[in-house]
Amino acid sequence: MGAGTMSFWVDTPYVTAYVRNEFLYDQQSGHGEFTECTVFGFRAEPMRVPMFQIMTAQGAQWARIPIHALCSKPCDPIPLQVACWWDSFSRFCEVREVQFLRNHRVQAIGRDGAKRPGVYLFTVFWANGGWSEISDQSKDHHIIALDGGQWIAYPNNRLLWVDPSWIGGDVPRDWKSPSTSYSVEAMP
Repeated sequence: MGAGTMSFWVDTPYVTAYVRNEFLYDQQSGHGEFTECTVFGFRAEPMRVPMFQIMTAQGAQWARIPIHALCSKPCDPIPLQVACWWDSFSRFCEVREVQFLRNHRVQAIGRDGAKRPGVYLFTVFWANGGWSEISDQSKDHHIIALDGGQWIAYPNNRLLWVDPSWIGGDVPRDWKSPSTSYSVEAMP
């Protein structure tokens, strides 16, 4: 496939991370232990959480490692529903490290209302999948490494970006997502 082609399996930027060992032992052992790995791919399967392809420091390649199995440093786990807002939307996606957001600091607002600081890693952009195609329901997954270690997958409207050189003030609470789909060809 050529550059920019969307597929259910796509490359990611290479990121050194840790995988929770219980995911390498089918949840039967390894709890509280970690294995160093490199994340190098993303797998899109509808109705499943975002999943990744990894290579362990021992040379074992693993597929379908869920977002809540990954961390930037050993840490306590957080609940899956806090690590990710939605399942994957389709088998069609593209992964990019958005240069403007590269290494940007961010506050992630969880389902529990807690704000957790972290740093941007890359973004999964969805296509051909229900909610991802509706104007006021854009559902990209930004992959964030929380300062505490846990990786999360959060949408635009659950992230507050931090840059003291120019970002400041409060986000107006009455802003609304655009609900109009604009098209010059659909005009009367």
